[in-house]
Amino acid sequence: MDLVILIGSFFVMLFLGIPIAFTLCLSSILYLVLYTNIPLIIVAQQLLKGVDSFTLLAIPFFVIAGCLMQGGGISRRIVDFARKLVGWIPGGMAVVDIVASMIFAAMTGAGAATTAAVGGIMIPYMEEDGYDPGFASAIQTVGGVFGPIIPPSILMVLYAVASNESVSDMLLAGLIPGLLLGLILLLVVVAQCIKKGYRGAGKFELGAAIKSFGHAFFALLAPVIILGGIYSGKTTPTEASAICCFYCLVIGLFVYREIKLKDVCKIVYGGVKSAAGIMLIVAATQVFGWVITRAGIPQNIATMFTSSISSPLMFMLSVVVILLVAGCFIDAVPALLIFAPIFCPTAQAYGINLVYFGVVMVIVLCIGLATPPVGINLYVASSVGGQPVHKIIPHLPIPLLAIFIGTMIVLLIPDIVIFLPNLMNGAAG
Repeated sequence: MDLVILIGSFFVMLFLGIPIAFTLCLSSILYLVLYTNIPLIIVAQQLLKGVDSFTLLAIPFFVIAGCLMQGGGISRRIVDFARKLVGWIPGGMAVVDIVASMIFAAMTGAGAATTAAVGGIMIPYMEEDGYDPGFASAIQTVGGVFGPIIPPSILMVLYAVASNESVSDMLLAGLIPGLLLGLILLLVVVAQCIKKGYRGAGKFELGAAIKSFGHAFFALLAPVIILGGIYSGKTTPTEASAICCFYCLVIGLFVYREIKLKDVCKIVYGGVKSAAGIMLIVAATQVFGWVITRAGIPQNIATMFTSSISSPLMFMLSVVVILLVAGCFIDAVPALLIFAPIFCPTAQAYGINLVYFGVVMVIVLCIGLATPPVGINLYVASSVGGQPVHKIIPHLPIPLLAIFIGTMIVLLIPDIVIFLPNLMNGAAG
């Protein structure tokens, strides 16, 4: 009965529209009041513990860096470079949208930021080129999925903290799966565009591509600085995020000169507001996670799975189904922080590599970013594209199916995930 109250109250408050952070705390407090004698000061202690981490400082820095990129002209130059590079392909503007989203993902680590920054530019371009507005917004909705997969990724950092895995390993592990999913999505979208009659934008011109690369050089240097610092061992992910933030500020102020000194505080304030919301959820999930651990839910689930399912593959498929459903109703950040402490002990019991398990979790939850009713990418794309959600949804199934197929390939071939971390660790050793 105690578990029914804990989980039931959580979902009741969630469907009543109470913000997720408050829902997590209130359901935890209700359980503590009804079934324990533990002083409620433990809630405040766990809230502080949830954000008392040097690693988690990377999140606000990456969020602020994304805002600086958007305001400093970096995203626009990335889009222009992608247009010159791949715009000539059939369905060229849709291809540009996906490629630009993948490049921008390698800088910000967030789906909503990628969707807003690239979609605000690309959706109008696609409409001018004759694309159906709903289809254009749908492509951007799914393109934004790469934000939390391709490193640096906020979700990978959160999973690493929740599972006590290496942040560097988690970030590196998302690179090949992210590129694989991007390739599959590109092939499917190009086939769709050919069928719909969307042609490429002009011909490929090497000179124009080189010139555009020169204009975007400092923008494209950002992921090199971030990932190079982390994987060379010169910086921690948190230090790399701070350096990225400073770099984007300098580029926006003094190189591209699209940020004015008077605008810096406004841009940073917007980033801080977004980061504060994420960190509040992180703190609240620490409380909820502590309560469910004390209630024995992870242990019970581990026992249930291991006693009824003998195959690690069947366990992984079960987790995928659970997370696909959860991702439709809970945002990726709280969903990851809720389910990681529940499923990781069971994954360990099956002998599953937790880095591989984490990447699969992140990818599956990222699908939820593009699915109703709470997919944040869907609503951001609707906003920047000026299209109602109901006109975007009919165009989502095929691109989402492409991402799901890629997810199944990653799930069935773990070496896709663990190859780079093993290679880097072997080289370091």
